Amino acid sequence: MFVTILTGRVAEEDWRTLEKSYERAIRTAPKGILSSMLIQCQAEPKLWQIITTWENEEIYKNAHEQKLSNTCVDLFCNAGSTPYRNEYKVFGRYMRV
Repeated sequence: MFVTILTGRVAEEDWRTLEKSYERAIRTAPKGILSSMLIQCQAEPKLWQIITTWENEEIYKNAHEQKLSNTCVDLFCNAGSTPYRNEYKVFGRYMRV
């Protein structure tokens, strides 16, 4: 499993734009994505993130090379933000079903 976190600062007047764009984008998520969440920081409301869980690093790298992972970058850019991405290897996981 592999996780990417895309972070950007979004002005309040662009929050709804980001939310709507995300809702549309996840309808056609690339193969290999296990989950994705658009989140907003409560302590710092202009701080937004898209947390994406991929099946593995290789699938993410392939999607990144094909520019499929740029969709989320575009969502932030269209909402007036310049985001940055961090990549994480997963060493442990707990999930309640």
